[in-house]
Amino acid sequence: MIYELGHLPHFLFFSDMRIEELEIAVGPVVTSHGCELWGIELVRGKKRPKIRVFIDAIAGATIEDCEKVAKDLNYELALNDTFFDQDYVLEVSSPGIDRKIFKLEQLSAFLKEDFDLKLREIKNGKRSLVAKLVNIDKDEILFQSGDEKMRLNFVDLDLCRLRPNFEELMRINK
Repeated sequence: MIYELGHLPHFLFFSDMRIEELEIAVGPVVTSHGCELWGIELVRGKKRPKIRVFIDAIAGATIEDCEKVAKDLNYELALNDTFFDQDYVLEVSSPGIDRKIFKLEQLSAFLKEDFDLKLREIKNGKRSLVAKLVNIDKDEILFQSGDEKMRLNFVDLDLCRLRPNFEELMRINK
């Protein structure tokens, strides 16, 4: 689910803005609605850049959560002089069942789950692969793809996305 506000006031950043700065501004707004900030993406659009804010909650973020957070973020970001620069689109959504992993700490909840991985550099002849999360030890992540085990650091991953087992999900929801 995505709640999109569309065209917002003439301001923003993309030139010097970093995700860490946005997290500082966005985090309190998200938590004030009983949700957690899952991650932020900055996407350069054809006409206007996009800020994608992913929120989650214990029972899952609802469309109402996304709507409330988006409205408050629109107001909060407009007040913050750090974000002046250009028009942008703000999207607020849940991370979904095929969620992208933004930080190493988020992986611990998904041990023994499958992931779609895209590596920053080719390793063992592969750049993209499906692998099961076997273990996390400090900064080192152990994945298994077929018979091959691969030790990686989170910074080695260009993309790490949960690969849901739809058969299992359908069986649970019956």
